[in-house]
Amino acid sequence: MKDLASRIKNRIQLTTDGLASYLKAVNDAFGSEIDFAQLVKVYGSSSESESENTTDRKYSPSKLKSINKISICGNPDEDHISTSYVERQNLTMRMHMRRFTG
Repeated sequence: MKDLASRIKNRIQLTTDGLASYLKAVNDAFGSEIDFAQLVKVYGSSSESESENTTDRKYSPSKLKSINKISICGNPDEDHISTSYVERQNLTMRMHMRRFTG
């Protein structure tokens, strides 16, 4: 995070997922000179009576229950609190790297 902060001259908006260690890392790197928010997604089973050990549950993604946008520091624009761009970039990178494997 400090490396990122050293490369940026202007104030930015940063969105992370709900990982708690981002709070300290972003604060240590940017202090209060950032518009920082977290996008926390809460997942759960599709029904309360569904067993956690079923084959369907094992191979299916959990049901998205809620998405919480939490402003941490500065004044982040709520319309731009998103992790979609970085998640898409991660997927693209993984797919390109897969091409190099045997």
